[in-house]
Amino acid sequence: MGKKTTRVAKPDSKAAVKRAKKSRDYHLPPGVARQSLLQSAIRLLNERGMGNVSLNDVAREAKLNPALVSYYFGSKDNLFQAVVEQVVGEWRAEILAVVPEDAEAEEALRLRASATMHFLRRYPYLTRLIMHQMMTVKSKESRFFIENFARVNFEEHTALLRKGVDAGVFRPVEPLFYFAHYVALGDLYANLQPMMERLGGKPQSDDERFGAFVETMIEMLIYGIAANPKKKPQRSR
Repeated sequence: MGKKTTRVAKPDSKAAVKRAKKSRDYHLPPGVARQSLLQSAIRLLNERGMGNVSLNDVAREAKLNPALVSYYFGSKDNLFQAVVEQVVGEWRAEILAVVPEDAEAEEALRLRASATMHFLRRYPYLTRLIMHQMMTVKSKESRFFIENFARVNFEEHTALLRKGVDAGVFRPVEPLFYFAHYVALGDLYANLQPMMERLGGKPQSDDERFGAFVETMIEMLIYGIAANPKKKPQRSR
């Protein structure tokens, strides 16, 4: 009768590697692991759009155990909500950083529009994700955060429009429609870029074309609310 042999798993077997990886994942500092997942989700959303990003994709991109995504966020909607909160917070901070407190109404609107268009060039999926969250997420906290952020910005724009009307620079317009126009401009370049390249060719410098696009869109935006449309509004320096 032959001697019975016992099989010993090799240290580098798939099971051993998986166990080791899982152990390392869960021993990461909580803030580091959560932020790594958030940044991975942001990268994938920029590359693929929100319809093509799964929780497993996010974990794979972050090189972390998929169970961590559920542990920190619970669901895909909650993960997307966390992305919105982080990115919108950055958006808000950039707007406040570029607009002086004593800026006149026209200058403030120009700077806000420019900051938004430059910011959303880096995050072209953001406005669609916000709309998706507002329509589908049932969490009161999620809706409150998004709607509260939008309302704060809407009220600030309403006040600037009123200030411009009082100064005789702007004509009265519906603030809701102006604000919708302002938000829509944010990712307009990303949406229209393929069409512009087919019609006008691929530019030598996309940054230069984008800069010219921003300047033109803002001129049209401000000209459209000018008190005297026949006379071009004086551009703030």
